[in-house]
Amino acid sequence: MRVLLAAPPSPARLHNLVPLAWALRTAGHDVKIAGQASFVDEILSTGCVAVDLGTEDTESAALAEFAELWRPDVVVADAQAPAAGVATIRLLGPHDESGPADFDTVPPSLRDSPDARPVRHVPYFGPVVVPEWLRRKARRSRVLLSLTDATLAGPVFDAVTGLEAEVVWATDAAEIPAGVTMPPNVRLVDTAPPAALLPTCGAVVHDGDASLALAAAAHGVPQLSLTETAIGARIAAAGAGFVGSADRIGELASLSGAATALRDEIAALPAPRELAAALTR
Repeated sequence: MRVLLAAPPSPARLHNLVPLAWALRTAGHDVKIAGQASFVDEILSTGCVAVDLGTEDTESAALAEFAELWRPDVVVADAQAPAAGVATIRLLGPHDESGPADFDTVPPSLRDSPDARPVRHVPYFGPVVVPEWLRRKARRSRVLLSLTDATLAGPVFDAVTGLEAEVVWATDAAEIPAGVTMPPNVRLVDTAPPAALLPTCGAVVHDGDASLALAAAAHGVPQLSLTETAIGARIAAAGAGFVGSADRIGELASLSGAATALRDEIAALPAPRELAAALTR
């Protein structure tokens, strides 16, 4: 079977498609991922074959043209990717608002639309190397801190001071705002790949990263989102996280039961290989 996947120029949205691409390839199908020229290297980094669609202006026409030439049996596209000019299955993810779609990697309890068929979320963040420091067992509970806005570090540092946990943040010391004192239990590292780090964590603190939020849910890790997002609010409503002030970091351990229940819900959903089999049928 020939399967064409269409991805917009967003690593996070591409990563939501990759587990299905791998499932299809390991089942013996011919799989290609189409995207803009500026995004081809990102597609190649997933180990898949890329189709160069040129610029944003030519993307839609080039996708339809390639689909007509290659004649795929099925086209699977991200919600923000262009249509291929033929019947297209849409795959939603954590960056999409609830709504009708063919398939969705966000579990039903975190959606308000019953229309999409659920698919198990398999966290993927691209190729990474496990750092040397992560190859040693942690001596105490670990908290992953992920901030794109370093100005939020001050309130976080205040909240974790004295906390019996190691707080890991992948950033340079120069990024810490002037006048902010870093407590001794915060560890700055060059890289903190979620795929390797999340299974070792007792909590996650982020500033609204939807991909990280769903990955943490898949690993059963309680989380705090410092900014309001749709998926963050739904994870909080499920009792597996908080949204808002850093002051609640110390309470995250109390959410472990709900976080585990959410993890079990995700694990029970059909795996990407089952979606691959359904597409074949």
